[in-house]
Amino acid sequence: MSFPLPQAVKLAIEDFAHGLSRAEIAERAAAMSQAYREGRSSQRAMRERADIAAYLLARLPATYAATSAALSVALEPMPDFRPESLVDLCAGPGTASLAALALLPTLRKLTLVDADRALLDTAQRLGRESGLAALAEAALVHGRISAVRAALEPAELVVMSYALVELAEDEIPATAFGLWRLAQGLLVFVEPGTPEGFRRLMLCRAALIEAGAHLVAPCPHSAACPIAAPQWCHFSERLPRSRDHRLIKEASLPFEDEPYGYLAFARQPAERAAAARIVSQVRVSKAEVTCQICAANGQLTDHVARRRERDAYAQLRRASWGDALWEGAGGSSNAPARSSPRLRGEAG
Repeated sequence: MSFPLPQAVKLAIEDFAHGLSRAEIAERAAAMSQAYREGRSSQRAMRERADIAAYLLARLPATYAATSAALSVALEPMPDFRPESLVDLCAGPGTASLAALALLPTLRKLTLVDADRALLDTAQRLGRESGLAALAEAALVHGRISAVRAALEPAELVVMSYALVELAEDEIPATAFGLWRLAQGLLVFVEPGTPEGFRRLMLCRAALIEAGAHLVAPCPHSAACPIAAPQWCHFSERLPRSRDHRLIKEASLPFEDEPYGYLAFARQPAERAAAARIVSQVRVSKAEVTCQICAANGQLTDHVARRRERDAYAQLRRASWGDALWEGAGGSSNAPARSSPRLRGEAG
């Protein structure tokens, strides 16, 4: 549970939903979840307050957690990256902006783009009520990406979160290339951790590697992806559920696991290159720790650390699905980098 919503944002969401029927919100949230499971857009036009409240209570915490996790890992190989400007595409109620502001307090200039004006207005309201001046004062651009992209100013950080499903498949390569032209430092895509989300990310990956972009995460290489159907590359982030979240989803567990996939491309090569990425659950026994890794040579490999290898065993048993492995002493790739909340202040 590394990336719960900040308390001020939770309170702002509760204020937004105050006075609305929880039964009605639950009904709207169920329809949204059904669309999500079927691979359709869950962010249909949200003209009614109950629709937006359903998204804020039922989906925003999970997309915030996944986007935060993706951004956190994308920043690992770029320790000196401290952007001041962000373009948040298909921003919805500002979920990716909220995640970026929590990790990167150097951000000052935000531009949010979305086809739904009501969601953009909600993003600014959340910014005002949670005390996030950069979000409250963000520039709002109302329209589809294809219609407004040419008018957008470049930014050091560009994020497109949970939005490729909004595009026709044949739009994706050209859109990815257009967004790459906007990104002065880092471009990050985050998608649901589904086979369809993975397939769409792979279209972006192919287009941007061909364009000369440096892929910094999660892949430790730019070769052809070794993961083939019926498998797909994805990760998972655990987040706590609020009381409203549990009621609306009719859930009993106090947490939720959100599967997600992501890609991060930089203008410059990574300052620190991962030797491998863990792409499965880490399995621990008394005799050994095992997992599957995607290695820098472009191959999938079963990685094993036996108990007699004390340091390697101890390091790998602390690792998690999605962690990077870095070259350790003696050239062994067994030192995990743990994804955790971080702040990048101006002083470093």
